[in-house]
Amino acid sequence: MKSIIQILLVASLYLLSAFSSYAQEKISGAEVINNNCARCHNARAVHEFSIPEWKVIMPHMREKAHLTGKETQAVLEFLELTSQSVPLAKKVAPENPIAPDGKQLFTQFGCQGCHSFKGDGGTVGPALDETIKNKGIGFFINKLQNPQFNNSSSPMPKMPLNEQQIKAIAEYIKSSGNA
Repeated sequence: MKSIIQILLVASLYLLSAFSSYAQEKISGAEVINNNCARCHNARAVHEFSIPEWKVIMPHMREKAHLTGKETQAVLEFLELTSQSVPLAKKVAPENPIAPDGKQLFTQFGCQGCHSFKGDGGTVGPALDETIKNKGIGFFINKLQNPQFNNSSSPMPKMPLNEQQIKAIAEYIKSSGNA
């Protein structure tokens, strides 16, 4: 009997620690949009509403979609990030002589929230594995610089990336994918 209690106690502690580490993980707003919003809505352009309008919309959608507070906040943070008109690198500091890390930027800006890559990610946007191979690196760079250049109704937001960061993401996709 005592060993059963010990097993249950150890199992409980394991589950508690697993839940605790899960709760500490950063939630991607882009992933929340892909996994929740896209179930009921067609993909919408981030700029369809202003940030103050999104702040009114999100509590309503939180209730309807059964989102947690953290998920709602992650979506709002993603919307605010993608609403910035000045590249992040120029806001924070002057150009960094060290080349940016494309993989880190890909993660930081939540690209896999909407796009699949190497078998993981969202389905709101197209898979990126063969985009550069099929459409060329110029197309990919142009799409990041001006997401609506080839499709005026594209829901892809213009990310606050400078030219160096865009090229780093393109190189990451090119070197990691099947390009």
